Amino acid sequence: MTSATKIALIDSHPLMRECISNYLSGFEYAITLQVDDGKELIDRLTKENVPDVCLLEFNARKKVGYETIKMLKSACPHMKIAIYSMQTGPVENQIPSGADVVISDQTSIAEFKSTLDKLI
Repeated sequence: MTSATKIALIDSHPLMRECISNYLSGFEYAITLQVDDGKELIDRLTKENVPDVCLLEFNARKKVGYETIKMLKSACPHMKIAIYSMQTGPVENQIPSGADVVISDQTSIAEFKSTLDKLI
């Protein structure tokens, strides 16, 4: 990577957002947007700040994750979407429509970064 990859982080848990942001900022990643939900991300997007990757905490039980992916792909079709979830079940070992990669809840932090590196 020659320049910092721009990442948007969607997670309704401020602690998780801060932890992931702090970890990734130590590498060639720039966390450009941190938001609670997909609608907030869409509202804050401008031509200048469209991220290369969106990290999305995926809530399959409420179908919020599916709706967010659909909104993001419509607004920014070239943006990569990586989903992760702290719940086991519907997203494990499958890629929901529109997502580029699923990061399992069993993934180590090193594997988390490696998955992002491969996606980019």
